[in-house]
Parts: sequence; structure tokens; C-alpha cells
Amino acid sequence: MLAGFFDGDFNVNHYTGHLLLIITSRMVIFSLTKYMGMIMDKNALFETLVRWNYWGDKLLPVLEQRNLLTTILRNSTGHLPVVISGARRSGKSSLLLLLMKNLLDSGVDRSQFLYLNFEEPQFTTHLSPLFLDQLVTIYRERINPDKNIYFFLDEIQSLPDWQRWVRREADLKEHRIFLTGSSAKLLSGEIATLLTGRYLEYQLFPLSFQEILKWNRISYQTEVDWTVNKALIRNKLLEYLEWGGFPETVLTGDEEKRKKLLQQYLNDILYRDIVYRYQIRDVRLLEAIAYFYITNISAPHSYNRIRNIFDTSIDNIRRYSAYLEESFLLLMLNRFSFKVSIQQKSNRKVYVIDHGLRNQFGFRFSRDLGKLAENIVAVALYQKGDNLFYHVNEGECDFIVQREHDFSPFQVCMGNLEQEDVRRRELKGLLAAMQHLGKTEGTILTDDLEEMYKVDHRTIHFIPLWKFLIRNE
Repeated sequence: MLAGFFDGDFNVNHYTGHLLLIITSRMVIFSLTKYMGMIMDKNALFETLVRWNYWGDKLLPVLEQRNLLTTILRNSTGHLPVVISGARRSGKSSLLLLLMKNLLDSGVDRSQFLYLNFEEPQFTTHLSPLFLDQLVTIYRERINPDKNIYFFLDEIQSLPDWQRWVRREADLKEHRIFLTGSSAKLLSGEIATLLTGRYLEYQLFPLSFQEILKWNRISYQTEVDWTVNKALIRNKLLEYLEWGGFPETVLTGDEEKRKKLLQQYLNDILYRDIVYRYQIRDVRLLEAIAYFYITNISAPHSYNRIRNIFDTSIDNIRRYSAYLEESFLLLMLNRFSFKVSIQQKSNRKVYVIDHGLRNQFGFRFSRDLGKLAENIVAVALYQKGDNLFYHVNEGECDFIVQREHDFSPFQVCMGNLEQEDVRRRELKGLLAAMQHLGKTEGTILTDDLEEMYKVDHRTIHFIPLWKFLIRNE
């Protein structure tokens, strides 16, 4: 057939052999190029692993301690995965490094640590469980061929179908797994079903006031400390009220840098944890709703009212509000009632995860000290893990804390409680809540007033805010 295309003498076999040689050569070149690409990819990935990890002589950074570390170390024995969720920039990555340091001190070899940050740009276009297995293979080939592994998986929510990979590794019971995420839905729905009974979950918050004092080397453990260091403690409380507790803002003393950091943190939460994750189209509406909540903390809000303000559907308000809560930017409290249906239908009271954000986008803290103090108390009570509500009935009580079947009412007042009208207003809401709950004791958190007050056979404890925050942990 080939000969028909040519005139004269033509060696068909020679031509066919030459053609096959060309094709084969090109296949070899293609295969070699592909193989070399794979090697280059492996080398590049290994370089990224080396950059993130602390193998060889690379030292772990010296970091301040976090209170949650003690709890994790006390409870996380065996091979159950440890899940640490919390707001972006609250210190989750640093907590993983603190866990590494503790394990290193206990005798674990640093070559057994594998830290992976799933927001690493080189990873983002390849993310899948198969890609994670590839990284583990590279690590096995070049660092740790046979010892058990301590996995530190940062921002795990960026890895699709991560829960099945963790389930598989957890069931093998060969390795230890510590992972972090910036979504309250990290362990909800199908994920929780897949890992039921197979994980330990913790939530990390920005620094508490107690941690602020520790980081500033201010003693607060005894009443003698309170007396000697009271001026220092109150000074740090004022600073905390203004700037909040995000670790990096606490560590820097530069006000302009603090402002830029807080703006950056809010942008990261809105864009990386909400816009990108949920493919939000109306970004301006999301920003407007977020700023509205942040600048109107400690007040009850209804979706209907907010819908009217922004001229949008109630579904948009409900959905965007849920995203803001799931990203750990906001806390939302229901009104207290013994009837769940009333709780669910009531307006919700809103607080921001770190009040430093509030001060960057609302009034200055000196003009809104009461609301900021209330926000601090809301977060402090919430992170104890109890159910939290607000109460309205013949006045408002800021918080009802439910611990199993017991209820405790709290009021927050930074005003002058020596003034009769101020005291009467605060007592009215608290006493109404106490009567509703059948309680004989209640608490009012104050600027600096400390006393016990009797009224109608009930006892009211006035406790300075700084002292409550120290004791609360």
C-alpha cells in the first residue's frame, strides 16, 4: 500500500522501520520527560516539606504557652485524632508547634513529625487524599522510612474528603494525628458520622485575659498578687479592652501595626473562610452584614430588621449570618426560655469573637466600655463549654449560663453602681431572671466594685471584671 504512493524503486521495509524508529524515539522522549517532570515535582514537593518542617538541626521557635495545651496533653492519650478548631489567627498553628515541642521533650524523634499546611500555595492546585498520600510517600522515602508518624495537619478544611483519610489512618492505630481547621462545621454532618467516637475536639480562642497576664509576666494567682499587682492588672485590662487578644496584636506594641493586623484578620476571615469556601457572589452584602453585626454587639437582632436595612431577602441574611458564625467571627445567643420553640423564634444577641475587631470598625472603646466588657464576658463564658442565653422579662439580664440542669444569671455593668438609678436598673433585670429561674444568688460584674448585697432574701455578688476573668479559668 505504501509503495503505491511513490514512483521508482522504494524499500517499503526500510521506510516502515525508519517510521517506527521515529515514533519509538518520540515515545521514549515523552516518557523520559514525563518521568523527569515527576522527579522534579517530587523534588519541589520535598523542598516545600523541608521548608515547613523542623527536621535535622532546624529548631522549633520559642513560643508563649497556651492554656489549652495543658488540657490537650492531659486528655489526648492513645491514637484518637485531636481536632483543634477556632478563628483564623487565634494561634492554632502555634499550638501545633507547642505540641511538637512537648513531644520532643518527651523523647519523640523530630524526624517522626510531619507538618502539612493545606493553604501552602504549591499544594492548593493538587489537594486530594491521593495527593496527601503522595506527600507521605515522599516523606517516607527521604526522612522516616519505618517509624510511626506524628501528623500535624493545618487548615484541614482545605483538603477535600479529608475525613475519610483521617478515618482510615485512625482505624489503623499506627500514628498520631493532630489537625486544625477554621470552620465550626469542621465536624458536622457526614464528617461527625464518619469519625463518631474517633476524635477529641477542642476549640481555641484568641488570648484570654489570664493568658494576657501570663504573657506579660504579671503574677495573679493569689490575693497577695491581686493587692500588689492590682494597678498593673487593671492597666492590662484596659489595653485588652481596646486591642483584644489575637496573639500577634498582643505581642506588638505598635498601634498602627495592630490596626493593620486586625483589618487583615477580618479580611482573611471574610474572604478566605467565607467568600472562597462558599463561592459568595454578593461580597459587598456579606461585608455590610459583617460590619453591621460587629458594630452592634450585645444587642438583639432579628433577620427581618436586617433584611429591611439592606433591602435583600431574609434567606440571604440567614445564610450569610450562618457563614459568619461558622467562621468563628461571631457568637450568637438565643433568648432564654424553658420552651425551645420560643428560643428558636426569638431575636439573637450577637458578639464578636475578638472585641479588638469591634474597636477598629465601631466607636472608640472609651465610649462603649460596657458593651466591650459584655463581649469579653460572653466569650469567656462561651469557651467554658456551657449553654449560654440572654434573658428578657421586666428588664434584661445579660447572660444565663446553663450547666446541665443548673442555671446562673450574670449581669455586666461598667457604670457607677453607687448611683441609685444605675443600681436599680441593673438589679431589675437580674432579679427578674433570678425569679424566673428560682435562684437565690446572682452576679453583677463591675468596673471595680466588690461587695455582697442582700435584697428580698436574695444575694447579689458584685465582682470586679478583672477578678472574674482571672477566676473564670
